[in-house]
Amino acid sequence: MDGRDPVAACANVEQAEFWSELAPTWLELEDQLEEVGGPPGKLAIDRLGLLPGQQVVDLGCGSGRTTLALAARVGPGGKVVGLDISAEMLARGRDRAARLGAENIEFVHADAQVHDFGQARFDAAYSRFGVMFFSDPVAAFANIRGALRPGGALSFVCWQDVFDNDWMLVPAAAVAEVIGTLPPMPSPDEPGSLSLADPARVHAVLGAAGFGSIVITPHADYRVISEDRIPGVALTSVRTGRIRQALREADDQTRLRALTAIETALRARLHDGEVRLSRGVLLITGSA
Repeated sequence: MDGRDPVAACANVEQAEFWSELAPTWLELEDQLEEVGGPPGKLAIDRLGLLPGQQVVDLGCGSGRTTLALAARVGPGGKVVGLDISAEMLARGRDRAARLGAENIEFVHADAQVHDFGQARFDAAYSRFGVMFFSDPVAAFANIRGALRPGGALSFVCWQDVFDNDWMLVPAAAVAEVIGTLPPMPSPDEPGSLSLADPARVHAVLGAAGFGSIVITPHADYRVISEDRIPGVALTSVRTGRIRQALREADDQTRLRALTAIETALRARLHDGEVRLSRGVLLITGSA
């Protein structure tokens, strides 16, 4: 990177500041969060059908786990550029790649919405839950499309509606019972984890950005939590997402009540020593 401040220079300042603030907690909890996002992310990688020697960009790469997975697919003759607006996340990714000797990776601190990738540079673009936070998604995806070679592939995964994701809904409903409400969900045209939950909107955004051959496939499975892990899952829930936001100003007693409420709600779903919570995603592919 040059000497500019990416947070000040990027088009999505609010999200850059949000992820910079959240990064320490996210990195502390990344093993638990990987359990949630890892399996759907692999499905989206599989849909790219990557070949040795190809060039790939990993959008919203976070701490680099997906970047490393992509790098393994393209081999030493290929290259993966991992891009994120959080410098703290990228620092973890660089450390991880260096430790594993992955020399076909470059990490870039930038905003995908406005970053100059270079024209027709990549064979493929990928994201695991990293493209729902653009302030102008059409402009962002158009910029990404311009970075792809003609016919280049796009593959990403994003969340379906909260009602298709009990792993989100159950803790949120439990906390709402304690504090009376949760912060309102952002509207579909605002950045947020569910901004691309509507397949019709995804199709419209990608089409307006110039992508063709758009395929949107709903996928549902379960997040399985063993009984002994319920306290840890509940604690992670209060430290991330809308629940974290809702409890930002709460006192210690209210936080403890919220934590207890989540544990109780999860235990109410125990069967044969485990809790099964629905996980619904959209797997999206397109071509430049």
